[in-house]
Amino acid sequence: MADTKISALTAATAAAAANELAINEAGTSKKVTLAQLLAVAYPIGSIYISTTSTNPNTLFGFGTWAAFGAGRVLVGLDSADTDFDVAEETGGAKTHTLTSAEMPAHVHVENAPSSAAGGAMKFGIDTNASGTQGAGISTASTGGGGAHNNVQPYIVVYMFKRTA
Repeated sequence: MADTKISALTAATAAAAANELAINEAGTSKKVTLAQLLAVAYPIGSIYISTTSTNPNTLFGFGTWAAFGAGRVLVGLDSADTDFDVAEETGGAKTHTLTSAEMPAHVHVENAPSSAAGGAMKFGIDTNASGTQGAGISTASTGGGGAHNNVQPYIVVYMFKRTA
Protein backbone atom coordinates (compact mmCIF):
# COMPACT_ATOMS: atom_id res chain seq x y z
CA MET A 1 0.00 0.00 0.00
CA ALA A 2 1.50 3.31 -1.02
CA ASP A 3 1.55 6.24 1.36
CA THR A 4 -1.83 7.95 1.31
CA LYS A 5 -3.12 11.16 2.83
CA ILE A 6 -6.58 11.09 4.33
CA SER A 7 -7.64 13.78 1.86
CA ALA A 8 -6.81 11.40 -1.03
CA LEU A 9 -9.13 8.62 0.18
CA THR A 10 -12.25 7.72 -1.77
CA ALA A 11 -15.42 9.58 -0.92
CA ALA A 12 -18.08 7.42 0.72
CA THR A 13 -20.90 6.39 -1.61
CA ALA A 14 -22.57 4.11 0.90
CA ALA A 15 -22.46 3.31 4.58
CA ALA A 16 -19.10 2.04 5.81
CA ALA A 17 -18.64 -1.74 5.71
CA ALA A 18 -17.70 -3.74 8.78
CA ASN A 19 -13.96 -3.23 8.18
CA GLU A 20 -14.25 0.46 7.32
CA LEU A 21 -14.57 3.66 9.30
CA ALA A 22 -16.58 6.61 8.08
CA ILE A 23 -14.79 9.95 8.43
CA ASN A 24 -15.74 13.46 7.53
CA GLU A 25 -13.07 15.79 6.18
CA ALA A 26 -13.91 19.30 4.99
CA GLY A 27 -17.58 18.41 4.67
CA THR A 28 -16.93 15.31 2.58
CA SER A 29 -17.78 11.91 3.98
CA LYS A 30 -15.13 9.29 3.22
CA LYS A 31 -14.51 5.65 3.98
CA VAL A 32 -11.22 4.46 5.38
CA THR A 33 -10.01 1.05 6.43
CA LEU A 34 -7.94 0.63 9.56
CA ALA A 35 -4.97 -0.37 7.36
CA GLN A 36 -5.32 2.89 5.39
CA LEU A 37 -5.46 4.90 8.60
CA LEU A 38 -2.40 3.12 10.01
CA ALA A 39 -0.56 3.67 6.70
CA VAL A 40 -1.06 7.40 7.25
CA ALA A 41 0.29 7.05 10.80
CA TYR A 42 3.25 4.86 9.67
CA PRO A 43 4.50 6.18 6.30
CA ILE A 44 7.55 4.64 4.60
CA GLY A 45 10.59 5.34 6.78
CA SER A 46 8.65 5.13 10.05
CA ILE A 47 9.91 3.10 13.00
CA TYR A 48 7.56 0.79 14.90
CA ILE A 49 8.69 -0.22 18.41
CA SER A 50 7.18 -3.07 20.42
CA THR A 51 7.96 -5.65 23.09
CA THR A 52 6.62 -8.42 20.82
CA SER A 53 8.47 -9.84 17.82
CA THR A 54 5.46 -9.87 15.47
CA ASN A 55 6.25 -8.13 12.17
CA PRO A 56 3.99 -5.06 11.76
CA ASN A 57 2.81 -6.36 8.37
CA THR A 58 1.16 -9.22 10.25
CA LEU A 59 -0.42 -6.80 12.73
CA PHE A 60 -1.44 -4.00 10.34
CA GLY A 61 -1.92 -5.88 7.08
CA PHE A 62 0.22 -3.55 4.96
CA GLY A 63 3.75 -2.49 4.17
CA THR A 64 7.14 -4.11 4.08
CA TRP A 65 8.89 -3.93 7.42
CA ALA A 66 12.51 -4.79 8.22
CA ALA A 67 14.11 -5.35 11.61
CA PHE A 68 15.92 -2.15 12.56
CA GLY A 69 18.69 -0.99 14.88
CA ALA A 70 19.81 -4.36 16.25
CA GLY A 71 22.00 -3.79 19.32
CA ARG A 72 21.75 0.01 19.06
CA VAL A 73 19.87 2.78 20.85
CA LEU A 74 18.08 5.65 19.12
CA VAL A 75 19.46 9.22 19.27
CA GLY A 76 17.62 12.31 18.07
CA LEU A 77 19.06 14.14 15.06
CA ASP A 78 21.18 17.19 15.95
CA SER A 79 22.18 19.18 12.86
CA ALA A 80 24.73 21.13 14.94
CA ASP A 81 26.69 17.98 15.90
CA THR A 82 28.48 16.03 13.15
CA ASP A 83 28.12 12.81 15.15
CA PHE A 84 24.30 13.07 15.00
CA ASP A 85 23.50 15.16 11.90
CA VAL A 86 22.35 12.45 9.44
CA ALA A 87 19.43 10.04 9.87
CA GLU A 88 20.56 6.42 10.31
CA GLU A 89 24.18 7.47 10.98
CA THR A 90 25.86 5.02 13.34
CA GLY A 91 28.70 5.33 15.82
CA GLY A 92 29.87 4.51 19.29
CA ALA A 93 31.34 1.35 20.75
CA LYS A 94 30.11 -1.16 23.29
CA THR A 95 33.54 -1.32 24.95
CA HIS A 96 36.61 0.93 24.82
CA THR A 97 40.19 0.67 26.06
CA LEU A 98 41.42 3.99 27.38
CA THR A 99 44.58 5.49 25.95
CA SER A 100 47.03 7.32 28.23
CA ALA A 101 45.66 10.63 26.95
CA GLU A 102 42.11 9.63 28.00
CA MET A 103 43.05 8.75 31.59
CA PRO A 104 42.58 11.42 34.25
CA ALA A 105 45.77 13.33 35.05
CA HIS A 106 47.38 11.79 38.13
CA VAL A 107 50.73 11.36 39.90
CA HIS A 108 52.34 8.26 41.34
CA VAL A 109 54.29 9.37 44.40
CA GLU A 110 57.18 7.51 45.99
CA ASN A 111 57.70 8.80 49.50
CA ALA A 112 61.21 9.31 50.87
CA PRO A 113 62.28 6.93 53.64
CA SER A 114 61.55 8.12 57.14
CA SER A 115 63.07 7.33 60.54
CA ALA A 116 61.21 5.76 63.40
CA ALA A 117 61.86 6.75 67.03
CA GLY A 118 65.50 6.15 67.94
CA GLY A 119 66.74 6.82 64.40
CA ALA A 120 66.06 3.38 62.98
CA MET A 121 64.79 3.41 59.42
CA LYS A 122 61.07 2.79 59.19
CA PHE A 123 61.27 1.88 55.50
CA GLY A 124 64.11 0.60 53.39
CA ILE A 125 65.90 2.96 51.02
CA ASP A 126 65.29 2.43 47.31
CA THR A 127 68.47 1.60 45.50
CA ASN A 128 69.44 1.08 41.90
CA ALA A 129 71.30 -1.91 40.46
CA SER A 130 74.71 -0.60 41.66
CA GLY A 131 73.49 -0.42 45.25
CA THR A 132 73.39 3.38 45.48
CA GLN A 133 70.30 5.40 46.17
CA GLY A 134 68.53 5.98 42.85
CA ALA A 135 67.37 9.31 41.54
CA GLY A 136 64.17 9.49 39.54
CA ILE A 137 62.91 6.14 40.73
CA SER A 138 59.67 5.22 38.99
CA THR A 139 56.85 3.23 40.48
CA ALA A 140 55.62 -0.04 39.13
CA SER A 141 53.03 -0.31 36.39
CA THR A 142 49.49 -1.15 37.41
CA GLY A 143 46.24 -1.97 35.68
CA GLY A 144 45.35 -4.59 33.12
CA GLY A 145 44.77 -2.41 30.06
CA GLY A 146 41.48 -4.13 29.28
CA ALA A 147 38.43 -2.51 27.71
CA HIS A 148 35.75 -1.05 29.95
CA ASN A 149 32.01 -1.22 29.42
CA ASN A 150 30.41 1.77 27.64
CA VAL A 151 26.81 0.51 27.68
CA GLN A 152 24.25 2.96 29.02
CA PRO A 153 21.26 1.69 30.99
CA TYR A 154 18.89 0.10 28.47
CA ILE A 155 15.75 -1.92 27.85
CA VAL A 156 15.49 -4.24 24.87
CA VAL A 157 12.59 -3.87 22.40
CA TYR A 158 11.82 -4.97 18.85
CA MET A 159 12.17 -2.23 16.25
CA PHE A 160 10.97 -2.35 12.64
CA LYS A 161 11.40 0.20 9.87
CA ARG A 162 8.79 0.46 7.13
CA THR A 163 10.70 0.14 3.85
CA ALA A 164 7.81 -0.09 1.35
